[in-house]
Amino acid sequence: IYCLPVICEPERIIQFRVPWVDDQGHTHVNRGFRVQFSQALGPYKGGLRFHPSVNQSIIKFLGFEQIFKNALTGLPLGGGKGGSDFNPKEKSEAEVLRFCQAFMSELFAH
Repeated sequence: IYCLPVICEPERIIQFRVPWVDDQGHTHVNRGFRVQFSQALGPYKGGLRFHPSVNQSIIKFLGFEQIFKNALTGLPLGGGKGGSDFNPKEKSEAEVLRFCQAFMSELFAH
């Protein structure tokens, strides 16, 4: 069976906003993403990327790549990836923590 067309398209793409508060009390809103590819081998596995250049296309590619990384290492896991255009550089540890908590709270809703 030719499976490439099946695994090229993600099973799920989630895009959401992530409101968070900085150390000065100002509210910021970043964009969050989660892409899930083939779970034929098992549940989705993939990390998070936080960088100002992150967009849906980048997360989609990284999730697709994760399918092969998991399969080639013998892990019975599908591919997934998440991320945001949040820039953790020059942020305090507390700001990064608040952003991560907000990111997971918003993602949990989906």
